[in-house]
Amino acid sequence: MTFPSTARVVIIGGGIVGVSALYHLAKAGWSDCVLLEKNELTAGSTWHAAGNCPNFAANYGILNMQRYSLELYRGLGDEVDYPINYNVTGSIRLAHSHERMMEFERVRGMAAHMGLTMDMCTPDQLQQHFPFLETHDLEGGLWDPLDGDIDPSQVTQALANGARAHGATILRFTPATGVSRSDGEWIVQTEKGDIRCDYVVNAAGYYAARVGDWFLPHGGRKVPMTVMSHQYFLTEAIPEVEAWTREHGRKLPLLRDVDSSYYLRQDTYSLNLGPYERNCQAAWVNADDPMPDDFSFQLYPDDLDRLEWYIMDAMERVPLLGSQGVQRNINGPIPYAPDGLPMVG
Repeated sequence: MTFPSTARVVIIGGGIVGVSALYHLAKAGWSDCVLLEKNELTAGSTWHAAGNCPNFAANYGILNMQRYSLELYRGLGDEVDYPINYNVTGSIRLAHSHERMMEFERVRGMAAHMGLTMDMCTPDQLQQHFPFLETHDLEGGLWDPLDGDIDPSQVTQALANGARAHGATILRFTPATGVSRSDGEWIVQTEKGDIRCDYVVNAAGYYAARVGDWFLPHGGRKVPMTVMSHQYFLTEAIPEVEAWTREHGRKLPLLRDVDSSYYLRQDTYSLNLGPYERNCQAAWVNADDPMPDDFSFQLYPDDLDRLEWYIMDAMERVPLLGSQGVQRNINGPIPYAPDGLPMVG
């Protein structure tokens, strides 16, 4: 194909955020858009993401965005003729205190305003949803029947299919190398040529701060973000989980403990535990640990000792978690804004 010299929008970054932006622009009629990816689609944080799909958010705008996303995913495979592994398992959120129950009640009310049904649960009701759960010290929890998990690489490729069908262009193995400004337009530079455009979308994931610095001479601002090392692991297959799944014809619901700060979900007949550490570890923040020029499809070394407290807490909550060994550990970079929310601007 001929390298495009002009576009209405250039998107830098081929993870799920960049590809989703391209899909939505093209579907809205902005087909003259180009996405640049330095490697293959999903090569950054997307390929190793756990792919959990909550509606829940304490912020009304984020809740509404996540409601839209889950609604999109439920029909996307058929719309773009691309199969997606999307498991709608439902989820329970655990409350250790009355205050947490009040937060859940507030979110339940916001969800109801959007047409979503979430149910407040007693400890006994939580155990009905997740029979392997210890509930003796819980106030209760929240049930969301539409929560679940999705394969992030598959959904990215599905969105790419849809974007191309609407006329958008995706250029893989085409890294952006800089930007300049001329006659009211942006010029995005690549090793294959320059592209003049009206708008540039920075969807570079954990390279977003570096890309953002290209815009500083042209009135841009620093991108306030850091890269965190996030780990999750899969156990070996658990016979009790397999037996329950075969009996009920479905997976266990996803379990979230926001007070202890982890999620636990079924993966085939294994359990997947992903903690969010209080004393978390940032990556590539000083001269002794510089950001590499390319970290495509790579992971950090395992560091399970950091997770010991969370693992022990989760094993007390779901004793089956400790019945088998670790099959695989994933430790990869994920970009975060200071408040942990999506950065749009």
